[in-house]
Amino acid sequence: MEQERHLQRPWLERTMAAAPLLAPALAMLSACAAVDVSPWLWGPCLCLVALPCLFRAPGMSLLALALAVWAGASLLAYDREYRAIPVEAGQRFTAAGAVYSASGRSALFRPDGSRWFYTVSARDGACPLVVGRRYRVKGETYLLQAPCGPGIFDRERWGYLRGIAAGVRLDQSFNLGEGDWRSRVQAVSLGFREEAGELLREGAPPGDEARQVMVSAVLGDKTDASPETMAKFLMSGCMHVFAVSGMHVGVAALLILGMLRLLCVRPAVARLACLPLLALYVFITGMSVSALRAFIMAAVWLVAPVLRRKGHPANILALAFILLCLLDPLQVFQPGFQLSFCVFAVIVCLAAWSRRERPLWAPDPFIPSRIYNAREKGLVHLEKACRGALLISVGAWLVSIPLTAWHFGTWNLYAPLTNICLSVLVFPLMGVSLAGLMLAWCPWALSVCNAAAASLASAMLAVTGGVASLPCSYLPSQPPAAENEAVIVPLQKDAWSMAVSNPALVVDSGTEGMARYALIPVLKARGIQPAGVVATRKGKAERAGMETLLEEYPGVRNWGEAGAGDSPRKWRFRQGNELAVADLPEPLATGIHQDRCRVLAWTCRGRCVLIIGNAGFSSLGRAEEVPRADVLVIGRHPRDPVCSAAWIKATGARTVVFTTEYTCPVPEGVDVYRLRETGTLYLRLAEDGVRVTPWKGTERRTG
Repeated sequence: MEQERHLQRPWLERTMAAAPLLAPALAMLSACAAVDVSPWLWGPCLCLVALPCLFRAPGMSLLALALAVWAGASLLAYDREYRAIPVEAGQRFTAAGAVYSASGRSALFRPDGSRWFYTVSARDGACPLVVGRRYRVKGETYLLQAPCGPGIFDRERWGYLRGIAAGVRLDQSFNLGEGDWRSRVQAVSLGFREEAGELLREGAPPGDEARQVMVSAVLGDKTDASPETMAKFLMSGCMHVFAVSGMHVGVAALLILGMLRLLCVRPAVARLACLPLLALYVFITGMSVSALRAFIMAAVWLVAPVLRRKGHPANILALAFILLCLLDPLQVFQPGFQLSFCVFAVIVCLAAWSRRERPLWAPDPFIPSRIYNAREKGLVHLEKACRGALLISVGAWLVSIPLTAWHFGTWNLYAPLTNICLSVLVFPLMGVSLAGLMLAWCPWALSVCNAAAASLASAMLAVTGGVASLPCSYLPSQPPAAENEAVIVPLQKDAWSMAVSNPALVVDSGTEGMARYALIPVLKARGIQPAGVVATRKGKAERAGMETLLEEYPGVRNWGEAGAGDSPRKWRFRQGNELAVADLPEPLATGIHQDRCRVLAWTCRGRCVLIIGNAGFSSLGRAEEVPRADVLVIGRHPRDPVCSAAWIKATGARTVVFTTEYTCPVPEGVDVYRLRETGTLYLRLAEDGVRVTPWKGTERRTG
């Protein structure tokens, strides 16, 4: 009777009884979201706090209330302190402190007695600061910039979530000796990772791509990985292989437990012995945030059965969530944290369901599995393994799509196929590589392990390269831009770029850094495929930006400088949709390079956008007939700027876009957009008018 009553209990009651920590964890999550996203989420938080009381568990309600209040108060206090940091662009910065990490031209620096970090970057060349050392730093501060368009890395939000107050352009640094104990521990960890990487690369020629993948996949060290290799894994949806996280720590734990079981170690002792060995692996890989997070989750999972606690997956996951949030509640808003918990929860649910289901190849449901013959056991194990791999890969892919689309603006179509193939390769790759590190005292054993691991890494490269070359492998989360749309992207200082139509003709690509870190991410996020590039100005820096764009999109036609030499004066996308060099008089010579800038006119669906850019106004003012336009895109000519409201009124323009900080008088009733304030602008031309949509403003402090 008791068993029948238990089976008839509602699902929610059974879940709360098996996982009592689930409600406090969800209440804590709701409180964090209420502080950062919307105060309306305090309503679900209160419901989750009261939920355990409905099932006679008031203690869990008190715990949920305490955790929710603590999380909300901690985040509010952090936000208030972060906003109060006195940081101004161009302010002189002098402080003594320790260096916690370094990468290329920048280092993470924390002044003595402060809880805030600063990113110190060298003006030219590599950053001279070394991890684990104490320095007196002198430089100039700059604010971490919010993104000016979709797909661009949000440095401001990144700094907010990691306690980074501002950046510092380094002028002078003085070595004061050893840093504090935290920075010294980090330096030792990074030193071990570097030595382990040298062992894995031993005997390989410089630039060996397979060894780069091997070191990145096992140790998370991407310093030697080429941009082409990173692009293959990014386009195939497998960049998580290069970040030591839950997959790496889980595989390492399985390998350690398997080795201890082979040595006939008791299960409880093996779980306890696995903890220090797993901690050693995390320490050698550099103690990244994702690795520490995965270690805490693995530690909870390993210790629960030893303490004779019923290891319900939801309860263990909730406990790990609570512990991590108590350490740092800001982790909740990091993409890696959200992906780790959501994907892990889906994997656990699907694995439990797969175990309960009867194998399709089972000979008879009434025959006990212990009397299966060898062939039947092999078929059952094979069917379970294939079904589990397929379900887990597809389930993890489905739950990751909304998160990757929200945080990164993209998603991958072939990720399940790629992850199934890589899951077969990553496990032996890590096993052989870790075995080689343990046998480093024997040179021939290390060489054999490295050669075997390199062959597995080559197979991973072949898989990711093949998937990355497939059509539609890397898709934007938004619908691609239409042929009657254009995108105006602000770049550094007074530079800007414009992609007209789709397939697009890119007008001005900026410098190399602007093209790589601002223009190309926006093009990918909007699903714009460049077909050609043209420049209204063509200095040395602009040529570097055009070369970067051509490297990213092979086959794109480089039309050079508009209106110069043999360059065409008109580009037709389709009937009624064309971009042309405006037929205007030569501007008056002022002796600066902006004199060569040309005015372009984009006509589509009966509407016209006049792209004046940095061209001189004398060219427009001396025209026999004032050009007609619906939208004016105005830059700044330092000596011959557009300055006539009467001329703007004569064009009939209803919208004016200023791409720089310069503005001029405009007639009443004309919509004005300042690109430095709005960020990227979307233009959509239609028969009934022109619609201008700002992406979002760039004036914000914490996101």
